[in-house]
Amino acid sequence: MKPPDEKYEIQDGYYVLIIVQNGKVIHFTPNVSLSHADFVKRTVGTLPSDAWVGSATKNDGYLTAINSYTFYQNQLPAPPEIQSVVKAQFC
Repeated sequence: MKPPDEKYEIQDGYYVLIIVQNGKVIHFTPNVSLSHADFVKRTVGTLPSDAWVGSATKNDGYLTAINSYTFYQNQLPAPPEIQSVVKAQFC
């Protein structure tokens, strides 16, 4: 899904897969049955070098973006600039 013009609120306990590029969410899907690799392949083909892919989840009202293990070999919280973009789109 391309991001809507309006904010899309993630419900508590839910996840979405996200691609961020140039300071904005360019694609997302609540279909977490997809791997990050399949999500990237279906939406952009190959992840651009200046893009980030991962997941976002909201727990106890707190939204966190998490790196894709497939692409970054870790599942740590995304960098602060990615967190800001994700919070602006999904909170």
